[in-house]
Amino acid sequence: MGHVTTSSYERLQQRLDRMPTGAPDTAALRRILRLLFSPEEAELAAQLPTIVAVGTLAQRLGRDRAELDELLTGMARRGLVFDLEHRGERWVSLAPVVIGFFEFTFMRVDDEAAMPELAELFDEYLFADPGHRFAEAVFRGSVQVGRSLVREEALPDAPPTEVLAWERATSIVADARNVAVGNCPCRVHAGLQGHACDAPVRTCLSFDGAAQALVRAGLAEPISNDEGLEILAASKAAGLAQTADNVQQQISYLCNCCGCCCGMMQAIRSAGLHDAIVPSNWVASIDPDQCRGCRDGCVSACPAEAIARVDSEGQGRRRYWAVLDAERCLGCGVCAEACRFDALELVPRERRSFTPRTTVDRMIAMAVERGKLGDLMLDTLDGAGATAVARMLQHLERSAPGTALRAIEPLRSVFLRGLLAVVHLGSSRIPAP
Repeated sequence: MGHVTTSSYERLQQRLDRMPTGAPDTAALRRILRLLFSPEEAELAAQLPTIVAVGTLAQRLGRDRAELDELLTGMARRGLVFDLEHRGERWVSLAPVVIGFFEFTFMRVDDEAAMPELAELFDEYLFADPGHRFAEAVFRGSVQVGRSLVREEALPDAPPTEVLAWERATSIVADARNVAVGNCPCRVHAGLQGHACDAPVRTCLSFDGAAQALVRAGLAEPISNDEGLEILAASKAAGLAQTADNVQQQISYLCNCCGCCCGMMQAIRSAGLHDAIVPSNWVASIDPDQCRGCRDGCVSACPAEAIARVDSEGQGRRRYWAVLDAERCLGCGVCAEACRFDALELVPRERRSFTPRTTVDRMIAMAVERGKLGDLMLDTLDGAGATAVARMLQHLERSAPGTALRAIEPLRSVFLRGLLAVVHLGSSRIPAP
């Protein structure tokens, strides 16, 4: 009697799908993986935990350290893995689909024959799937990878407004220790498909450790903080919206996004996933008395298609004006800058958006919402070890009781349930498994 074997590419897809952002299996994804990963690379990638030291990985796999280093270096240069140096040791982790090897594939200007095919396959996987399976996997929660930044220039002057440093695009760029710039992967991808807009392409900014990693991989070039601010200003002048890493500390990237090419914007516009980008703590407000209902102002400028031009007939003439869908508004401020009649202003949201403190906090929150905390913890334990899992538990301990309760359901762990009870919930308040 025969037996069924699982290929390295199938195992890789399953490993990617365990990540908080997920990777549903489709024919397009299977072809993408075969184009990007050699069989040896796919086998290695399928075994990578959340993060692991290369020395530990070599010992576990029984492989020569130098050969493994060389293989991982080639994968890092193509954006298939992340790597970093910490206390003299090299650490690696598998790149997810997004933010990961989709972006890194198209940040590199490459004449390889496979690029048009990859562009078509990614378009099919990310955008053209009628069921939006990948978009649903990535964006189905309220905690997302990216968040919208408000245009400081569009904020009211009086009364004085308080905007924290991590909410200001200029502060993020000006305060970074390292800045790098690369090609916008979304507009490069759209260009290979023949439908890119005319917005500038050299606009993808990265910072600090992420900038250093992208420069090492040849995916970005180092620039000064002032050059970064010039790119930011030019992007705003081109009508692009700013989307950043959804964390308060150690922000790794800032995208300058158009509504037509950006994958996150397309999830909002085409798939109806209005939470795909976390909105800023501001929302647009339209003064109907000032609004002229023009065709080329806020309606065309809004990257999320949150503003519509409507009409009505009265007193023998037709009146046009703009109407805002506040649920869809990102609070980016692009519309206020585009309005010639001062009919738009930004006002504080009644409820502030949640922004995780660190990348670890964001990963945990995303995993909790998507029912993948158990996968995240087991993959972390398999790589960085018990210390890293202990730190993850500390993050859970600091979270709100509701988050902690939601977190323990996927684990079904008596140990973790008891730990959380001792920490801050009290055993009498925890429902039985």
